[in-house]
Amino acid sequence: MGIPGLQGIAVGALCALFAASATAEIYQWTDASGKIHYTQDLSQVPAAKRPAARAGAAVRKTSRVQTYSTPAAPARARRRRSTGTLHIPFQRQGTLMRVDVKLNDRVTAPFLVDTGASGVSIPYAVARELGLHIGPDTKRVNVHTANGVVSQPVVMLDRIEVGDAMVEGLEANVSGSMSIGLLGGTFFNNFVYQVDAAARVITLVPNEGVRGGLSASQWADRFHYLHGLLGDLDRHLSTGQILRKSRVRELEDRREDLVAQLDELELRADRAQVPQKWRQ
Repeated sequence: MGIPGLQGIAVGALCALFAASATAEIYQWTDASGKIHYTQDLSQVPAAKRPAARAGAAVRKTSRVQTYSTPAAPARARRRRSTGTLHIPFQRQGTLMRVDVKLNDRVTAPFLVDTGASGVSIPYAVARELGLHIGPDTKRVNVHTANGVVSQPVVMLDRIEVGDAMVEGLEANVSGSMSIGLLGGTFFNNFVYQVDAAARVITLVPNEGVRGGLSASQWADRFHYLHGLLGDLDRHLSTGQILRKSRVRELEDRREDLVAQLDELELRADRAQVPQKWRQ
């Protein structure tokens, strides 16, 4: 369940590969149709089912059941943020600017530059090529288009690279009607930029006041909001007030959802290299 007014909090799908050690935990969850799924990546588990999957994996780890060693590729090394002045050439596509964008170290695709757009959008075909999970529990947002308001799933991208410019931990909308990606504000907000139309070059200078497209105050607001909701809920549950079992279960489910959202926000902040003081 989402939190109204904070679309950037609940992350429907995180696509990072966590292989920090050679021994991998296996997470198990059951979807609405009763089908059982297994994954080594906790981010592939729907947010509401993540606490139970994590607990089950911990039990299996303790008993050494359903864990195994694998020579899989190590986790992607954390890269340093882009530094210095960066020059990104672009091609003209009509009146628009087009650049080649590398996503998650795996897929390179053409994107149109739109610094006036609020975020990043990718076509469904690119999301499939990246292997991103999109299911009924994936977070969705309403987007205004020429054909009216449409609901689009939101995924997490580990890394977006345009030439030497790199940003980690960005959300992106997935569009079923676009054949080319759109690179907008959440990427460019990480830089002070200037467009030289004659030379067909975008000049970027890293903006140290932004991480993952958000400022320090925006990150703090998101953490403060979720911690506040969780604190209010814990105080309500600890008052000793007699509640119906169904109401208690509802509140406990709500708490699990809030904890999962906090976990997701922490993961997104880690990928964007958000300083700890911005998370207070």
